[in-house]
Amino acid sequence: METNLDLLAKDDHAVFYLIGKGGSRFLGTCILESGYTKLNEEQSKKLVHTEYIDSDQGVFVKNVEKWDKPLPIECLRGKPSLAHRGGTIGAHFQGAIKKIERKDYYAILHEHELVF
Repeated sequence: METNLDLLAKDDHAVFYLIGKGGSRFLGTCILESGYTKLNEEQSKKLVHTEYIDSDQGVFVKNVEKWDKPLPIECLRGKPSLAHRGGTIGAHFQGAIKKIERKDYYAILHEHELVF
């Protein structure tokens, strides 16, 4: 059975989404430099920062763009480009790894440009 991790591929575009007490928000974007991978012992020694995370699995990224001002999820509520959703819009984006449609990705970027 294919998982969301199996769907990750080199050159995919990603958006960072954070759920927290201060509200849910998009924090920036990146491009995947690799698909999902498990680090070998040498890579793990160099790259894993156990004080923050203890996983030796993940993806390599490039072109990381951390937005100075995060985009609150509320900015996307009621937008025609995302109107096809049932339920709450925040629930659609929740999950450790979630594949979203290309049009949703670009709607997030467009809204960020409009707001900031």
